[in-house]
Amino acid sequence: YSMSEYITVFDIEILNNDPTSICSIGIVVLKDKRVVDTYYSLVKPHNLTFDKYRYGVHHIRPKSLQKERSFKEVWEEIHHFFEDMIVVSHDVQNDMAHIRACLKQAHIPYPTLRMSCTNVIAHILSPELEKYNIADLSEFYNVPLNDAHNALSDAKACAFILVKMLNNNHYDTLLSFHEQMHLELGVMKPGYYKNIISPDHALLALHPLVHPLSNMSIVFTGKLHNERAELEKMTHQAHAFVA
Repeated sequence: YSMSEYITVFDIEILNNDPTSICSIGIVVLKDKRVVDTYYSLVKPHNLTFDKYRYGVHHIRPKSLQKERSFKEVWEEIHHFFEDMIVVSHDVQNDMAHIRACLKQAHIPYPTLRMSCTNVIAHILSPELEKYNIADLSEFYNVPLNDAHNALSDAKACAFILVKMLNNNHYDTLLSFHEQMHLELGVMKPGYYKNIISPDHALLALHPLVHPLSNMSIVFTGKLHNERAELEKMTHQAHAFVA
């Protein structure tokens, strides 16, 4: 007998360059890889500055947010989706940085949760791909993406991509994937935050013992016998980084 695995998959849109300017949030709750709940809300940030680039992404106008609720009010409605859950987004490091900024601004303590990231998982399970954004992964995994850059639509696509990746690779649960890959989940709790590994470093999670230089930063100085580009290539092949 095993307990059901609940996962909260979320996506946010940002109004401008202010880290606290979350202007919409979409949430999909999975129970044993099936959607059991969804949620969507616009959010009124403190900073209602117009940003042409971000408007081009999500088409949300500052004036259309005037009568919406603040993050603090929306959080009261959604915190249970985060508390004691495994929380996933497609760029969880960046998305949680915005959530943390909003929590801090509203003087709300961090919830207790664990984090995973579909971008990281895709890098590990499909290392041959060139692009890892939601649109490209939706196409690769044959997942419908109805309205790109709508937070709920993106959260749904992210959830379906996650399920496809786990199923295609015969993982019963997200936790079993993390255990078998020896990949630590990110952790958040009151007064503490630890990110999951970044997508760029994700393949190192697969090959931590491949080379004695794995995961190390290497500096090249002085006169070099080989071309720098060649040395950098050899460094990457050893799963190390050029500092």
